[in-house]
Amino acid sequence: MTARRNTELGAFLRTRRARLDPDCVGLAAGERRRVPGLRREEIARLAGVSPDYYTRLEQGRQPTASPSVLNALAQTLQLSAEERLHLYTLAGEGVPVSAAPSAPARTADDQVRFVLEALGDTPAIVYGPFVDVITANEAARFLFADFDALPPLERNAVGWMLLSPTARELYRDQWEAGARDLIGMLRIDVGRRPGDPRGKQVVGELSAASPYFRRLWNEHQVSSWQTEEKVLYHPAAGPLRFRNSSIAVKGVPDQEISLIIPEDPQAFRAALKSSGESGARRRGG
Repeated sequence: MTARRNTELGAFLRTRRARLDPDCVGLAAGERRRVPGLRREEIARLAGVSPDYYTRLEQGRQPTASPSVLNALAQTLQLSAEERLHLYTLAGEGVPVSAAPSAPARTADDQVRFVLEALGDTPAIVYGPFVDVITANEAARFLFADFDALPPLERNAVGWMLLSPTARELYRDQWEAGARDLIGMLRIDVGRRPGDPRGKQVVGELSAASPYFRRLWNEHQVSSWQTEEKVLYHPAAGPLRFRNSSIAVKGVPDQEISLIIPEDPQAFRAALKSSGESGARRRGG
């Protein structure tokens, strides 16, 4: 019987080891290193485990570790809160989200729709697993795109950010930070739902379509929405500042509402109203 392997856990540990500078953990750089980061034996010593044990973890031959070892590795590797949770999830110590595979949901739960309508002119997008866009309110469609009218891959938030020219025009110099955040969110979801066919489909399609995605995916980028504020350059509204937030609806675990809150609601509302009136005139003319 073939022993179970955990290649995702091993790959994640390798990428985090590679980014550590010896000076950051109190080690002298010494002779020139052939590869970036610390050596395996250095990580093992700092975390208080044997070099052979840590090597097995990185090679995927040791599929999991105890919470105490994971905690020591998280401290040694200087993981962020999101990365620490991802480490535990990959090792099977996190809370499972769902045992069932996720179909690409295209319908918002009724409770979610009720909350969406109550938000009025605040742009809001409903996400399902793997950052699939389920629906968006009128304000979000005005600010970003009519996701229902886009090609299938761009109805995923990562796909839209990477492949739509509108995204680059809208985000400008903040595009790369936004793309990294979304890829990091996708990585967390894939780790929480291992083996889910929808996750594999999204990653496979994005890998084929975007060299930038392939590079960041191989770096095991992990994040939640780290950029709390952003300036978006809408062709009809001009540059406007927004704050990011999100809400979960009780009893609907697989759908989350992302809020893009204007810091100047009146200016955004005026642009939204003007756009609606222009559309009505075109349809009537």
